[in-house]
Amino acid sequence: MKNFLRILGQIEELTVGGLLLLLAIGTTVQVFTRYFLGLTFDWFDEGSRYLVVFATFAGAGMAVKYGAHFSMEAVTQYSPPRVSACMRTLANVISAAVMLIIAWYGWEQTALLARYGMTTASLGMPMWVAYLPIPVFGATIAVRFLHRAWEQARIALSPVAEENS
Repeated sequence: MKNFLRILGQIEELTVGGLLLLLAIGTTVQVFTRYFLGLTFDWFDEGSRYLVVFATFAGAGMAVKYGAHFSMEAVTQYSPPRVSACMRTLANVISAAVMLIIAWYGWEQTALLARYGMTTASLGMPMWVAYLPIPVFGATIAVRFLHRAWEQARIALSPVAEENS
């Protein structure tokens, strides 16, 4: 599992880095061509929107990995270690369940768009590609939350946590 999460982390980081680099280069080219050459590319605005969506979903998985998501820690901070670990386990399991539901319905929506054969307005790209980050990254975020839940459950069940309670 650790190897899988390590590889997943590397893929996420390369994906986010590549997408942000592509977005920065594309935006620079777009600004240059618009203001200095008087040329605009309609497809770039749409493409950059989809790149931002991809980067956001991939970055959300990285945020779970590093514990960077917004969280309320007032109760867990002052609770005994075992109780705190139990509450964090429950929060991570609920978060994973929500992300799995989002991934499931995202997959259904993506499959529906693929069946209808819809395309994007400017790029002509299949619309299901634009919706693909929802199920794919939703599932990876759920895996990350489940991993964090497992880590907290091990803390809650460890003898050290029992001694500190």
